[in-house]
Amino acid sequence: MTGEPPAPHHTIGVRALCEFTAKAGDLDQRFTPSPSAQQGIAGHGVVARRRPEGYVAEVALRGEHRGLCVRGRADGYDAASGRIDEVKTHRGSLDRMPSNHRVLHWAQAKVYGWLLCERFGLSTIEVALVYFEISSQRETVLSERHSAADLRAFFEMQCDWYLAWSRQEAAHADRRQHILRALSFPHATFRYGQRVLSEAVYRAAIARRCLVAQAPTGIGKTVATLFALLKAWPTQSFDKLFFLTAKGTGRHAALNALAQLRGAESTPVIRVVELVARDKACEHPDKACHGESCPLAAGFYDRLPAARHQAIEATTLDRETLRTIARGHRICPYYLGQELARWADIVVGDFNHYFDSNAILFGLTAAHEWRVAVLVDEAHNLLKRGRAMYSARLARSTLQALRRSSPPALSLPMERLHRRWRELQQDQLDADRTHPAVPEQFTAALKDVCTAIADHLAEQPAQADAELLAFHFDALHFLHLVDVFADHSIVDTTIEPLPSGSHGRGTDLAINLRNLVPAPHLRTRFTAAQACVFAADQLTVRVAHEVST
Repeated sequence: MTGEPPAPHHTIGVRALCEFTAKAGDLDQRFTPSPSAQQGIAGHGVVARRRPEGYVAEVALRGEHRGLCVRGRADGYDAASGRIDEVKTHRGSLDRMPSNHRVLHWAQAKVYGWLLCERFGLSTIEVALVYFEISSQRETVLSERHSAADLRAFFEMQCDWYLAWSRQEAAHADRRQHILRALSFPHATFRYGQRVLSEAVYRAAIARRCLVAQAPTGIGKTVATLFALLKAWPTQSFDKLFFLTAKGTGRHAALNALAQLRGAESTPVIRVVELVARDKACEHPDKACHGESCPLAAGFYDRLPAARHQAIEATTLDRETLRTIARGHRICPYYLGQELARWADIVVGDFNHYFDSNAILFGLTAAHEWRVAVLVDEAHNLLKRGRAMYSARLARSTLQALRRSSPPALSLPMERLHRRWRELQQDQLDADRTHPAVPEQFTAALKDVCTAIADHLAEQPAQADAELLAFHFDALHFLHLVDVFADHSIVDTTIEPLPSGSHGRGTDLAINLRNLVPAPHLRTRFTAAQACVFAADQLTVRVAHEVST
């Protein structure tokens, strides 16, 4: 016996811990312009450079409580003044930040405060939230002095809340592994070709490779591929299985196949959640997604823990089951489903939930370092959908309409962009013209407009009308694709008739960034998966292979 504490059995980041334990209040999906990742990094650097000599940025910290290891990097520590900084970059007035965001930020700061006290043996420390507004470069510092004992009590309380859930999840994982090892095929015999397909999927999962599986319609591809991946799960220690499809019928087929595989099992040994589009799950389409408008957004995070606890006891969280549970707890069913994607074993959803540039499932996989298996149903559809996900279009007529209604602060940058657009149209002799890349002057003017819109909305969020927001999001998507433009895509401009209802006469000019080969964009999604299976019929397997390579 060495007298040392036992090695921790679970590790979690400070931010993830606090997001689980300290989120409270309303769900608020109102658009608030936030700094980009690069701007956030730059803002942290500015704050650090303003600090006195001896200030240490990016302090690695870790602590343990009852087998839970919590780790992270504090933004900065000034030993001379005895202050730890938690830096948050933002745009616009700090007064407009929702109060529940501040609560979450304080929780993170206090946890870091205790970890630093423990590391350096401090009895007291000043804990500061440093809000840095990127446009004005202005700091707002909120500070509190805490004893190490109080911070330790706060830290242990957060850990205890999470540990109660974590132990439940560990027990669930043990039960799931036991059930999957004993899982048998749900039918007495395999159909012709079904066993060969299932064995090929199993071998690919064991070898951690991508597989394009050709199988004719009608042999039972869905149940055969799901069965193989579930049998491979215990040996490969998957965290999640994503069943992705382009159509609602594909989701229903997956849910039916999983019900067959589960058989008479009534307990939720394998948790399944179905993700649907927001417009299909929304209970109040006439209301905005925030507590002042929608009753299901008000107090969402206060009621989420009880709803989450009930949901994980359900056999299958399909659209209707999620709706019933959400209504019982008076919370939004769409965002309940988004939350439960973190705790489900199998997620059934559309391609875009994993393959889109802002996909929730890919984002969660990267953030939590999940080991995932991905099953792409009717994979030939991914070629067309992938091209659409990584293409963009902007029309001059949209900008012209916005110029008539936008506030004065946007007039000058919009006028500059309009001039660049007009120059493109004047130089175009044919209806269609291909360009080697998006013209640099156009890109620069578009970036200026996006910056101006973001600054305006940060100061005047009430003026975030739908048309302005739609153009802003489309422009940001376009600029993102400009940054990753390569020979997998082309740029062209097309002269078109003005859309009906437009003011004035003449023609419109659209600038298009068209993706032709989505594979370079999708490759990061494939490589993030431990196993990736494409299921396609005999007529479309070649197309699926082109997408995957």
